[in-house]
Amino acid sequence: MELDPSHLMKIEEIVTLLNLSDDCTIAFVRCNEPILCNAIYKEIFEWVHSRIHIYNIEMNEESTNLFLLLEEITESDSYNLKINENKKIAFFVFGIDEAVRKKNVNGKSEALLLLNMMREKFLEIKHPILIWINSVSLNLILEEAQDFFSWRTTIFEFDMKKELTPSPMLEYGDFDNLNKKELEKLVNYYSHLIEEFKEKGIEDPYKSAYWNYNLGTIKLLLNFPKKALQYLKAALSISLRINDKRLTENIYRKLGVAYYYLENMKQAIEYLEKALEVSAETRDQEGKGKILMNLGIVCGRSGHFKKAIEYYEEALKIFKEFGDKHGEGNALGSMGVAYVHLGDLRKAIEFYEKALKISREIGDRKGEGDTFGNMGNAFSQLGDQRKAIEFHEHELRISKEIGDMLREEISLGNIANAYHLLGEYRKAIEYNSQALKIAREIEDRRGEANHLGNLGSIYIHLQEPRKAIEYYDQSLKISRELEDKYRECSDLRNLGAAYSLLGDLRKAIELYKQALKISKEIEDKQREENNLGTLDYAYSQLGYKKKAIELLKESLAIGKEIEDSKLISFCEQKLKELEGFDE
Repeated sequence: MELDPSHLMKIEEIVTLLNLSDDCTIAFVRCNEPILCNAIYKEIFEWVHSRIHIYNIEMNEESTNLFLLLEEITESDSYNLKINENKKIAFFVFGIDEAVRKKNVNGKSEALLLLNMMREKFLEIKHPILIWINSVSLNLILEEAQDFFSWRTTIFEFDMKKELTPSPMLEYGDFDNLNKKELEKLVNYYSHLIEEFKEKGIEDPYKSAYWNYNLGTIKLLLNFPKKALQYLKAALSISLRINDKRLTENIYRKLGVAYYYLENMKQAIEYLEKALEVSAETRDQEGKGKILMNLGIVCGRSGHFKKAIEYYEEALKIFKEFGDKHGEGNALGSMGVAYVHLGDLRKAIEFYEKALKISREIGDRKGEGDTFGNMGNAFSQLGDQRKAIEFHEHELRISKEIGDMLREEISLGNIANAYHLLGEYRKAIEYNSQALKIAREIEDRRGEANHLGNLGSIYIHLQEPRKAIEYYDQSLKISRELEDKYRECSDLRNLGAAYSLLGDLRKAIELYKQALKISKEIEDKQREENNLGTLDYAYSQLGYKKKAIELLKESLAIGKEIEDSKLISFCEQKLKELEGFDE
C-alpha cells in the first residue's frame, strides 16, 4: 500500500519521538485498517531499525497485562545486550484490540483495568512505547481507563481515504429489467431508426429527440457515460428546439448523472441545476425531489457534505408531501452516508435505522438490503469489522432472495473488504473471487475491474507482487476498455507499487509517470499530487536527489494551490532536509 504525504508527515513525527525519547513516553497509533497499520509499521521500521532496536509485543485475551509483558523483556538477556551496545530501544505493542475483549466479573475490560492500576509502574520502563489500536478500543480506553489515557499519552491518528457515496436516483423506465443482450438489441434498433430517417430525409424531431434520449439512457445503464453524453446532447439540441420542457428536464438530469459518472462534478452540478430550473417551470415537484437528491449526491462526491445534507432535507420534505416512501427512504439513507463522511457515525446509523424501518414498512427488499450494506460500511468505519460483516451478510441474504445479482456481487465485495481490513486475507480472496465470478456472469465490467484491483491489493500484502501484477494488469485492461481515466490512473499506480515491491524501481517509475500524465490530463490535483509523491519517493530510493527535489517543488505548488497546509508543511520540511544537496 502507498502512503500519502499526510501519513508520511505523521510517521516523521513518530520517528522524531522515538529518536528523542530517553524515558517512558507512551503513544497510541490509532489505525482501523490492518493493511494501513502494516504499511505504517514497515515505514517506521525502515527509518529507525539501524539505530533503534524494536521489540514487538503481542497482547491477546490470554495476555492482558501489558506491564508484565514489558517487564519480561527488560529482564531478558537480549535486552541487557542491547543496553550494553548503547543502542536505543522502543516497544511496539500490538493486539490490544483483542486483549480488551476479556471482561472481569463486573463486565469491565481486564486489560484496561490493569493499565489504570499499574500506570505509575510504567515509569520503570525507560523507553518509548507505541500502542497500535483501533477506534473502538480507543473509545473504550476513554470510557474505562481515563486516568491512564490522560497520564502521559499522545495519539497519532491514521486513516485510509474511503469513498462512500450513494448512487444517483435515476429511473430507466422500460429498460430497467432488461439484460445486456436485450439492451444491445435496443441500441441497434434505435440506431437503425435514426440512420434510416437520415438516409430517407425524413424529419420527425419528436421521434429523433426521444430515440437519442433512449440511446443515451441505455448507454448510461450499460456504464458508458461518455457515449451517453453524445446521444443525450443530440436529444437536448432537438428538445430545446421543439420546446419539450418535460423531456428537456429529464435530459438535463441524465446529463448531470453522466458527468457524475465521469467524475466531472462541476458539469454535473451545472446540468442538474438547469434541470431544477425547468422543474420549477413545469411544476414537477416529484421530479424536483429527485433532482435535489442527485445534487446532494454530487455535492457529497465533491466533499461538500453539509451542503449535500441541505439538498437531502429539501428532497425529504417533498417526498413526505407526496407520500413517496421510496424516495423518503433514499433521502434518509443518503443523509446517513453524508454523516459518515462528517465523522458522526452514530448519527449516520440513526438515519440508516429510519431508512431500514421505511423499507420494511413498504416491503422494499432491495432498499432493505441497501441499508444493511450502508450500516455495514458505517461499522467498518467505526473499526468494528465483525459487526460490519454481520450486516453485509444480511445484505447478501436479501440480494439472493430477490435475485438481485448486482447487489449480491456488491455484498460479497463488502464482506471481502471487511476481511481485508481484518487482515484475514485468505477469506478476503475467497469473497472477492465470488464477487468477481458474478461480475463476469452479469457482465459488470466496472465491478470486475474493482474486484481484480482488490485481489491485486491483497496479494501485495501477502508479499506476492507477481500475483498482484496479474490482477492489476487485468483491471488496467478493463479500465482502458471503458475509457475510465480515473481507474486507469489508480491501476497504473498500483502496478508501480507492485513492481517497486519486486525491486524493479525503474519499471515502477515508468508506470508512475504514466499515472502522473493521466492525472494532469483529467485535472485531478489530488491524484496529481499523490503521483508526484510516489515518483519522488521512487527517485529518492534510487538516489536521484535532484529529481526528488524537482518533484517535491511540484507537490509544494499543488499544496499551495489546493490550500493543503499539511502537504505544504511536509514538502517544505523535506525540501529543507535536501537543501544544499549536490548530486
